[in-house]
Amino acid sequence: MSIVNLIVHEVQKEAGNSKAMLIARADENPVDGDAEQLAAQVTHLFNRSGMNTGQFSNPEGSESGSQLPALLHKHFDGEKFDDFAGFSKHCASEYVKQLETAEDAEGGLLWFNHYIAADNHFLFIVLLKRKSGITLGDDLSFAPVKQLETDKLHMALRINLTAYHAREETRYIAFRFGKAPKSESEYFVKFIGCEEPKVAAKETRKLVEAAAAFCQTQNLPPKAANELRRSIAEQCVERAEEREPLALDEVVKQIESRFSPAQAEEFLAMASSEAFQVEKEIFVEKAALKKLTRVSGSNRTLTMSFDVELLGESIEFNPDTGALTIKELPKSLLKQLQSLHS
Repeated sequence: MSIVNLIVHEVQKEAGNSKAMLIARADENPVDGDAEQLAAQVTHLFNRSGMNTGQFSNPEGSESGSQLPALLHKHFDGEKFDDFAGFSKHCASEYVKQLETAEDAEGGLLWFNHYIAADNHFLFIVLLKRKSGITLGDDLSFAPVKQLETDKLHMALRINLTAYHAREETRYIAFRFGKAPKSESEYFVKFIGCEEPKVAAKETRKLVEAAAAFCQTQNLPPKAANELRRSIAEQCVERAEEREPLALDEVVKQIESRFSPAQAEEFLAMASSEAFQVEKEIFVEKAALKKLTRVSGSNRTLTMSFDVELLGESIEFNPDTGALTIKELPKSLLKQLQSLHS
């Protein structure tokens, strides 16, 4: 990641108060070691769970609604911003207008970061907050101090500027709300101007459910079904690590290569049906992939979890009786059982 522009403004607002005040920095912050370290921390937090994706309702902006796309259309030419400080200040002013509609929300520090990664331009807009801490002075006496919270994100937005400028038909916006309640996060969606945001975890679960249903309807042998599930999971993880969406067509091609064009068409029809409604591009949430490679369940007295590839191998299931037979127990469990038996 190569940082091109960076600036931080402050928005002052207390919870329960509808008024907010912008304290804007006049010039860009220097891109030094501290800035790069904080940028890396912000990026790490952003890439964790809970992502929403989408695109602008009006890419070139309009007089009503969010002004962010209009400001981007005016100030970004595909390679650079004509006045990043001025652009960020206008964005911060629009943010303040939306923030004032959420009485319970608080202000913070607005981080604007334009950077380049993998030949694509990106824009981060992140709400950071301060927290109270304690430090020791030169005389080893305790003193209160305010420091940035770097262990969690509150509100964060990332735009693939390259995809946006090219007007690609893709979800070039990704954003997170942290643990903010819906009443507070709604103002952030309005600030972004994003149409029909999608939740990555839900998208991933739909793909997982469609893949499981396909294996069942095709009566695939356990080994073939397990290999397909694992392969799809690997595709998903690869895209998640690249922070890129997985195209549904990639899964379809894999099914075609493993089985037949007819079965690939059946999977596509199933995934696109009203029952599953899998998107053409899936932004992957790793945590939602577990059901592709593991099965689990519990009740008040029993908890069980194992890799699906063990079915038909060391674990056998009888669907008629509902019985599960485990041939190879973990050594630690076997030792406990033998001890109890003796």
